[in-house]
Amino acid sequence: MVSSKLIQKCKTIDFIGNQKRLFKKEFDLKINTDSRSFKSGETFIALVGESFDGFSYLEQVLDKEASVVVFNSSLEREGLVNALEVFYPNTVFIGVRDTLLFIQELARLHIQAWKKMGLNKKVIGVTGSNGKTTHKEMIFYLLNSIMPNKVLATIGNLNNHIGVPLTIFRLTKKEDIAIIEMGMNHAGEIKSLCDIAFPEHGMITNIGAAHIEFLKSMENIFNEKASLYRSVVKNKKGQGTFVVNYDDSYLAKLKKSKGLVTYGENGGDVKVTIKNQEITFTHQKTSHIISNKNIQEHHNLKNLVGTVIFCMNMFPKKVKQIVQAASNYEQPSMNRSQWVENIFLDAYNANPSSMKVSIDSFVEIMQSKKVNLSECYFVLGDMNELGDFSREMHFQIASHAKTIGIKNITFIGRFKEYYLEGFSNPTSSYLTKNEFLDEWKEARKKYKYIFIKASRSLQLETLMTIL
Repeated sequence: MVSSKLIQKCKTIDFIGNQKRLFKKEFDLKINTDSRSFKSGETFIALVGESFDGFSYLEQVLDKEASVVVFNSSLEREGLVNALEVFYPNTVFIGVRDTLLFIQELARLHIQAWKKMGLNKKVIGVTGSNGKTTHKEMIFYLLNSIMPNKVLATIGNLNNHIGVPLTIFRLTKKEDIAIIEMGMNHAGEIKSLCDIAFPEHGMITNIGAAHIEFLKSMENIFNEKASLYRSVVKNKKGQGTFVVNYDDSYLAKLKKSKGLVTYGENGGDVKVTIKNQEITFTHQKTSHIISNKNIQEHHNLKNLVGTVIFCMNMFPKKVKQIVQAASNYEQPSMNRSQWVENIFLDAYNANPSSMKVSIDSFVEIMQSKKVNLSECYFVLGDMNELGDFSREMHFQIASHAKTIGIKNITFIGRFKEYYLEGFSNPTSSYLTKNEFLDEWKEARKKYKYIFIKASRSLQLETLMTIL
């Protein structure tokens, strides 16, 4: 429940119409920012974008008996509201300086109030260049297995300046743990999300070249992601559980705190071995084995053990249950990286680190199946948001593909020429997906296994509907 009393503490408010109803009796605000799904009795917050203003849908939500409407204020709108109050006496009208700032302020107030509802309330932050959603889903599964119905997590990838507040608004008294996924495109955004959510524990998945167009260097990306760690250290005075992969050269540089635990195959506090879908490691002088036959990819098995170590450190009395849950874990279908019969598909996101890891993992799986790479076909599309690094990083990925013995490969998109500099004799290359369709139909029949990965702009997932 998001209490109506929290509005009294908001400093972004300019004026309130029908305020007697607001202060007469406490009620659940039931926040909604989408007029299309709006229901009677909810609070409508009219967000503003580059090409829209939610205020345009005010009449629509008022006719659905909105309890509260929040919008960017102006003298003109204040006059209009004075007239609307007569026709909608049961609706509270709130004009604010900026609806985005208001929704973030309200979320901050709500999570602070939620933490006071019990001594065991915990907020976990998850960020990183790749695998944020995967880690979040793994942590949710593991913790929900030991605390059924007491854990809430970000839905999908609602991990930005709007998604984080919307996730926080879902918190009720019954939940004891909130898992908040945090994404960013520009410097300062992770700190802003931390200032809203107040994480006390967390994980950084890895540091890669995602969004390097805006942050300009890997060091800047690391510094931005490390904002989560600094916030956890500050909020929990160094005691908060924080787990990172020591094999990541950037994460290995994090300044040690009492709550920081590192793991890796090549070093760290917890040494991990992964072989044939079996993970072995020693945690606090006790050896553990996780045998998970549901996950094929090496990097996802490594992700799994990282989240296991995280959950073990948060709940040391539940170690056995956590290990058992990890052995049974199945990756949910998130319309991201997934196997569809003989095709590995990830058309949601692509950056140099995720592309390399995915290719290497696919090749490793083929080797375990004793499938020759000549029987496999690779479709690589654009990696976006690389800016001045686009040429170099597409070249590096193509060169890597050639070095590891990939033979049948097609490049698609505006950066295909950069790929071609690193792999000069591919099967083919195309500027657009549509130009590729005839070849795709033949490739589906010809090859035993297929790998597809690209940024979302190419929409290569639609290839799955073409036979």
